[in-house]
Amino acid sequence: MRRVLFISPAANLGGAERSLLDLVQCIDRELFEPMVLLLETGPLSGELKRLDIESVHIPLPGVLSRSGDSGGLLQLLCVGPGLILFILKLKRVVSGLKPDILYTNGIKAHLLGSFLRSHNRKLIWHVRDYLGERGTSRELIRKRAKKCDLAICNSRSVEMDFQDICEGVPTTTVYNAVEVGDLPLQPTLRLTRVCLVGTYAVWKGHHLFLEAIACRQEELRDRGLTFQVIGGAVYKTRGSQVDTGEMQAFAEERGIQDMVSFPGFQQTLEKLYANVDVLVNASIRPEPFGRTLIEAMAFGKVVIAPDTGGPLEIIEDGVTGFHFQSGNAESLAQTILRAIDHPDIADMIKAAHRNVREHFSHEALRKRMSEVYGQLTSG
Repeated sequence: MRRVLFISPAANLGGAERSLLDLVQCIDRELFEPMVLLLETGPLSGELKRLDIESVHIPLPGVLSRSGDSGGLLQLLCVGPGLILFILKLKRVVSGLKPDILYTNGIKAHLLGSFLRSHNRKLIWHVRDYLGERGTSRELIRKRAKKCDLAICNSRSVEMDFQDICEGVPTTTVYNAVEVGDLPLQPTLRLTRVCLVGTYAVWKGHHLFLEAIACRQEELRDRGLTFQVIGGAVYKTRGSQVDTGEMQAFAEERGIQDMVSFPGFQQTLEKLYANVDVLVNASIRPEPFGRTLIEAMAFGKVVIAPDTGGPLEIIEDGVTGFHFQSGNAESLAQTILRAIDHPDIADMIKAAHRNVREHFSHEALRKRMSEVYGQLTSG
């Protein structure tokens, strides 16, 4: 049996961490033994315990966990003595665990993993972001890419971006996945609850969503629509988050405070989607994938997303969901109205559910990852 050691820099339950949980659930336990190395504490460790997946915690130095492209990441990774000591500690721990495959989940984990690879230990990077948009991280990844045996990308769009940055590294696309029931839930007779669901990252488009409501507020109010911003701050990188107070002030300034609520993070998907009719992804830069879209489609919800990036590989406009012009608040408002007025939502939800089952289910992920692991270990 071969051991796969997943390395996660974060232990909250953002999209990357939920996708990691899907990966460890879908691994063939007769052929592979999964373990997870966590570089911080958080609810992810509890979820791993629930799934009977062994985990090890080696805390990342605080200054590194808070650093990003705009901070001192380059200095820390190149010359930081504290980081050198941390890498030596990681090497000792990893050597003791004796993994056959290192599987890193996040840019900081990719960089650290590049120092842990050995001649008898393969390294997989699971790439979930557009590296072309990064500054320091992009150049560091490019320099360390020769250590990577395979880059798994969460969309073809991300794969093409990675290939531009790291020429010569083998790549493949493996879509994120969710648990999908046999039949979609029946839609409500009237769609009224429109929600943006996601982490409070600046680029997730919270202000665009609020601006879209404001620019058509009278028409939306007359239709009896209500809006929610569901989520919370997940990551520690400086300058990367919006906060609830800021969004509430924005809503008051635009006169839509009576239409919008901010219920915060929801621990379970069942509770979250019980209060959603229409899910909006409003990201203001190309979304690498769009996990909330497949979650909502699996739960029988109508989905709206920008016409760029990963959502183009998930949604067929007018068939399984709706696209709006990326970054355009007026286009988003019009698309919300288009969804509300769609003549046959039931057929759209059924088509979306079939699409998720075929391409984005645990069954699809299990089959795809067995192929990937087999190719890697036989090479």
